[in-house]
Parts: sequence; structure tokens; C-alpha cells
Amino acid sequence: MNNTHFLRNAALAFGLLAAGSSFAAETSTTTPATMTPEQRASYGTEVRAKMANMTPEQREAFHAEMQAKMANMTPEQRAAFRNEIRSPMAGMSKEERVAYRAEMKAKFDKMTPEERAKIKAERMEHHAEHMDQKAELMQMHAERHEAMERPAKIERPGK
Repeated sequence: MNNTHFLRNAALAFGLLAAGSSFAAETSTTTPATMTPEQRASYGTEVRAKMANMTPEQREAFHAEMQAKMANMTPEQRAAFRNEIRSPMAGMSKEERVAYRAEMKAKFDKMTPEERAKIKAERMEHHAEHMDQKAELMQMHAERHEAMERPAKIERPGK
């Protein structure tokens, strides 16, 4: 059992070294706090595009790296970091959010039904891709769970 843990940890470390070093070089140069509004708006799209081309093992290594980065933060810093990454609206004041929503609503109202249908189809495609990635990850976890070494079941006498 110790050999199995050692091998798994070695594989994880190798994966982090192989995949994580390139991500660390790319992500460490710019943080949400130092991003321009344009960079912040496209950040999530870039990360999703990067992750779409990763294998499940690389995605897991990327998540482990992000968890390690966030482990050193206070809860307030973590919340601010997540909010800045999640949405360009998170860093806006209330007035800016109201103006941004009004602008987006005006753009949406100007669209033709065909354009709206196209956006909805793209969103549904993105959702399907996300669900496929989630299914892959769940399958990987199930396979790992099945491969775990377990002690023999203890038989109880007398029942």
C-alpha cells in the first residue's frame, strides 16, 4: 500500500512538474489585481480554452496548483481573487454594474431572433462540453477508486 501511495504521489509530482511549470509561467505574470479591464474580461475565456485542450490529468494538476496558490491567502483575499476571475462585474462599483447591465440589455434588444438563437446555441454547446469534461473527471475518479487497494473484508462469526 505504501508503494502504491508513493507511486501515485510520484506520478502527481511528475505531472505537476510537466504540466504545471508551463501554466505557472503563464499565470504568474499577470494577476487579476494587475489586469486591465480588457484582460480581465477575456481571462475566463482564455483559461477555459486552455483547459479544454488539457487531459484530465493536466486539469487535475492545474487545479492542484491553483489550490496551492490559494492556500496561502486569507479568506478575504480568496474571495476577492475568485470574484475578480469570475466576472468583470465583480470589480465594478454599483453604478458601473447598472450602466454595464443597461448597455448589455440594449445590445441584446437590438439583436435579431436569429442572433439570439445563435448565442443560445453557443451557450448550449459550451454547457455540453462542460458536462463532457465533468463526466470524464468523474470516470477518472471512479477508475481510481476501483483501483484502490482495500483490506480483505472481516468475516464475523455467528451471524
